[in-house]
Amino acid sequence: MTTMPGLLPLARHYYETRREVLAAAGAQTTPWYRLKPDELGAAVAEARIILEAVRRANDEHAVLLGGIADSPAPVDADDFARP
Repeated sequence: MTTMPGLLPLARHYYETRREVLAAAGAQTTPWYRLKPDELGAAVAEARIILEAVRRANDEHAVLLGGIADSPAPVDADDFARP
C-alpha cells in the first residue's frame, strides 16, 4: 500500500499543481502562502476529498486482489482433450 502524505501537505501540493496548470492557461491565482483562511479551508477540504477517494480506491483494489487470490486457477479447454 502507498503511504499518503498528511492532509495539509497534500492540500498544498494539489493547490500549487492546479495553480501551475491554470497559470499555463493564462489564469493567475493566489499563491498558497497568501491564501485567506476561507480559501485555505476550501483547499484542505478538497484534499480531504482526495484522500477519501484514494482510500476507497485502495479498499476496492484490495477486495479485487482478494477475489483474484480466492478464485480457482483458470482451466484451459486443452486440459480436457482426449489423447
